[in-house]
Amino acid sequence: MAEFAKKLITSKDVQERCNDWVESQKNFTYADETQCKRKQTDDDDSYNTDSEFDSVSECGTKRRRVVLPLKREVYHLSCEWINCKYKANHVERFVNHAGGHVSDLSTRTNEKGINVYVCQWNGCLYESNDPDEISRHVNYHAYHTKLKCIGSNIRARIKLPKCHRDSEWKNVVDLPAPLLCRWEECLKRFRNYQLYLYHVAAHIEEGPRGNKVEGGLECKWTGCSSLYPNLYKLRDHIRRHTKEKIVGCPDCGATFASNTKFFVHCKRQIPIDVQGFQCSHCNKFYPTEGILRDHVRLHVFNYKCSLCDMSCESPASLAKHVRYRHVSTRSFPCQLCSHAAKSQQDLDSHMTVHTIGPNFSCHFEGCLYKCKGAYTLDRHIERVHCMQVRWYCCHECPIKYRKSYRLTKHLIEAHRLQLPSGHTRFQYTHDEDGCYRLQMVRYEAIEEENNPSINQPKIQDRRFKIKLNKNSSMPQIEILEDLDEQGEEDEEKETEKKSEEKSYERKSMPVISNILISIDETDAEGNIIRSRTVEAQETMELPPSEGPPIILT
Repeated sequence: MAEFAKKLITSKDVQERCNDWVESQKNFTYADETQCKRKQTDDDDSYNTDSEFDSVSECGTKRRRVVLPLKREVYHLSCEWINCKYKANHVERFVNHAGGHVSDLSTRTNEKGINVYVCQWNGCLYESNDPDEISRHVNYHAYHTKLKCIGSNIRARIKLPKCHRDSEWKNVVDLPAPLLCRWEECLKRFRNYQLYLYHVAAHIEEGPRGNKVEGGLECKWTGCSSLYPNLYKLRDHIRRHTKEKIVGCPDCGATFASNTKFFVHCKRQIPIDVQGFQCSHCNKFYPTEGILRDHVRLHVFNYKCSLCDMSCESPASLAKHVRYRHVSTRSFPCQLCSHAAKSQQDLDSHMTVHTIGPNFSCHFEGCLYKCKGAYTLDRHIERVHCMQVRWYCCHECPIKYRKSYRLTKHLIEAHRLQLPSGHTRFQYTHDEDGCYRLQMVRYEAIEEENNPSINQPKIQDRRFKIKLNKNSSMPQIEILEDLDEQGEEDEEKETEKKSEEKSYERKSMPVISNILISIDETDAEGNIIRSRTVEAQETMELPPSEGPPIILT
């Protein structure tokens, strides 16, 4: 009994000491030093590239990748219409408010004497004489503000560098295409981009749910028959048709279709002296290993052209190569002259010929330089204002040029270098000393077994054209050889010539035996100097000749 009382007293003493400690700690406030430092650095230009997708716990283990759902985002939407200070936390209310500014548009007469509507959004320079276009444009500003708000929230939650691009253009948005729902031929038109996305999402939500739907879910967008295992994959796919973006940069206004692209955009803003990942091939610096890895893939050419020996780094560049080198079709005619271009970009460049006066002017204060092309303006800024001179240096001798084509001519004539097979020019890389020199290494990853073009002979002096196959459910493009009228005439002449040769071959040749051929050599006055006789043997064949055979009798 005494031992039990001793133990009980001991327990009471421990409990009293614990209670005293708890009471003493009420006067103290604890704060996590790491969290305080993090809050202080959130407002600074931090170069730590950790993200919420790769968070690490205190014990060193990697946490599960968790993203804040879009429905839990807290919006702080501010209307930037001139003299408007409306703010809202609800997307639908803000969208409806922005749509009401369509009636507040101002008008003016442009240089061509046409009355146009002028957008009054802060920093926006858009104007149009089409009521439908200007309405879609104003409503898109509300959706664009929502994307910038999402980007600001993401950057506040994780450590991402701020964008250092020119913020004056952050509200200059591209006009969205006509908003037409093409799900099962719905064909309903919209002027509000956010309501358009809600409408398309309602079509998709009608499908069955589940991680793996039996038979899959088919995309019912006009011209598309893709099949996906569940509703979530189909929802991601439909963004390709609606051109939906999910996040925007709050500083420069650029929009992105995924958070990853937004992270890369922010991480690229890190100053070059902080970027520690350098490409060993082109000596460029990159902020993270992932961005460097994506860049290195561009140095590997693994898309082989089936019409020549050219290899490209991407399907887009391969399509561009085929269009310019093997396709003769020019599908973009000029409306002002007989010129036709192979792409919309070439047509836009050609249209500068029909403009009066320069189209671009230097934005540096005090500089009056003007020109017609953006490339010429960039070279002017680089040469005059940035004091940068491009030197193209020969790797064999100390000679250097200001133009790349002069170095190309020098390498071919002086050093007897030949262009790579399938290429029309040399490639030059930027070295550490600032000069451009010949690219000596090229990486190609092409499987010879799976590439039928390697065993095929090289096609020369042939032109091709694109033909659209409309019979299939999906539009298909076929590359066919382009035979113009002159080529068809030459082909007809060649076939006639072959038919004549065959007709002569089918004729029975006469039997020739004991033919004596007399050959006389004469001088300038006609006197016979030398005479000889040649005897031919009996034969049923004549030696081959280019023309029809001549029979001597």
